[in-house]
Amino acid sequence: MGLEYIGDDGFASQSVLFHGSGSITGYRPSIFDMGSGYLAASTDFKQPLCGNEEGWGPMSPFRYDFTPCFIDVWVASVAAFGLVAGSAAVWWLAKRKTPTPVAKDWHFWLKQLPKIWYGDFRIWTTAGTIFSLFVIFAIQWLEHSRLRNANGVVLFYWLFLLIALAVKLRSLISQQIYVKNEAYFITYCIGFGLSVAEFGFEWLWPKKDTTYEALIDEPECPVDYATVFSRLTFSWMTPLMKHGYAQYLTEEDLWGLAKSDTTKATGGAFAKAWDHELNNRKKPSLWLALFRAYGGPYILAAVFKIGNDLSAFAQPQLLRFLISFIDSYRDGQEHQPVIKGIAISLAMFAVATFQTTMIHQYFQLAFETGMRIKGGLTSSIYRKALKLSNEGRASKSTGDIVNYMAVDAQRLQDLTQFAQQAWSAPFQITLCMLSLYQLVGWSMLAGIGVMIIMIPINGMIAKFMKNLQKQQMKNKDARSRLIAEIVNNMKSIKLYAWGTAFMNKLNYIRNDQELKNLRKIGAGQAVANFTWSTTPSLYHARPLPSLSGPRTGL
Repeated sequence: MGLEYIGDDGFASQSVLFHGSGSITGYRPSIFDMGSGYLAASTDFKQPLCGNEEGWGPMSPFRYDFTPCFIDVWVASVAAFGLVAGSAAVWWLAKRKTPTPVAKDWHFWLKQLPKIWYGDFRIWTTAGTIFSLFVIFAIQWLEHSRLRNANGVVLFYWLFLLIALAVKLRSLISQQIYVKNEAYFITYCIGFGLSVAEFGFEWLWPKKDTTYEALIDEPECPVDYATVFSRLTFSWMTPLMKHGYAQYLTEEDLWGLAKSDTTKATGGAFAKAWDHELNNRKKPSLWLALFRAYGGPYILAAVFKIGNDLSAFAQPQLLRFLISFIDSYRDGQEHQPVIKGIAISLAMFAVATFQTTMIHQYFQLAFETGMRIKGGLTSSIYRKALKLSNEGRASKSTGDIVNYMAVDAQRLQDLTQFAQQAWSAPFQITLCMLSLYQLVGWSMLAGIGVMIIMIPINGMIAKFMKNLQKQQMKNKDARSRLIAEIVNNMKSIKLYAWGTAFMNKLNYIRNDQELKNLRKIGAGQAVANFTWSTTPSLYHARPLPSLSGPRTGL
């Protein structure tokens, strides 16, 4: 099926035709059918909801390509994204953003033209696409008077739609629709071109700053009006980087803080969350208050961490497929289609780019959350210190208050960088176990044995470091209290010539207690780094001797 006469040289084998359809663009110079075309359908459904005889696939049995029904799933998924996420964006713009009188210039009207001409012939996909376009149109209409930047849902919608339409375009070329139904192919190409133009208008065509002066109420940071792509790639910092390359940066060259990072915003968010705890719980929880005030971006950071972990283990799998593709070009091997190798290479590049984006966004949000926690706590502690009664001032010295703001708040800030490892580490271990089982079978249990042995060792080191950190905090508190006492009573110390005695006492705390404890912390950290660095080597090297015996479970 799908093989027809293609000239005077005779019949070509199915294998030759199949691999011949695996070019980069899908173009085939010879005109002949290879399976059922995209527009073909019958009343005899071999598979549910798919009238095409090739079924859901995903790969076509007649050519190196996706089946028509599976390709439409891509487009329909983008349409569903536009309907769901777009509806949420419409609600957010209509309810949370106040419109301002902004003139609708030609830049605005140009973005509306592609929606008039765009169309597709497949019923369900076309209907979903058209409805999603109406939602996207509503977003663009509302955002014009409410936002200075393009809405993220709109940008991702056009990006995903272009990717799906590009895959579909190659499939149409592979099916030679340009010969069988020239009108449909021309219409599709026009719609694809208008989609590209729409994406360019929405993303690359900047809006005039003078048009949006009504939305600017004070000096601002570019991140406040950066697009989602600019945030993901940090391109909003490009002007500052260029300026810093040309000359030394000074304080006047730096932008102001983003509105969400100012002390007014961070302190107000924590104060509101803490008041909620006081009013609704008998035992207020600081952790719940911090989560309520700053937990939103941290949850988003967890999503980015999941993407980074998945992509980290997807890369070796793609590399295995690429090695298999290259190996097929040895003498005597059946060559795999070129498009497969190109697709694997592009997938490896896309996964590497995706992983880089995810890990940087994760750390960016983690650092931002930590900074906001420290800013909010420092602001709250300072306001509380200003309202302390005389009895409260007697129980808490200035050194204690300074330690709360400088040391304890800093510890909570540092915690945000590593707290996600509580769930990420088991998740990565699970992915690693599945990957190793796929490669070496049950020999992976030898590596698990190494990991189990290292768990109590790392636990002992962590407990040792925890005790040292507690002791170090006590030493810092003692030093801060002593320094505050010396400063407050400097006249009496000078009058009675107690300077040497207090200096010896301060040196004892700083040298004999703090520095001695710091040396122990350094030694413990060195041991922890050693075990952290050598464990992966032991883990990966341990299964190798096990491969000498029979491998079971594969």
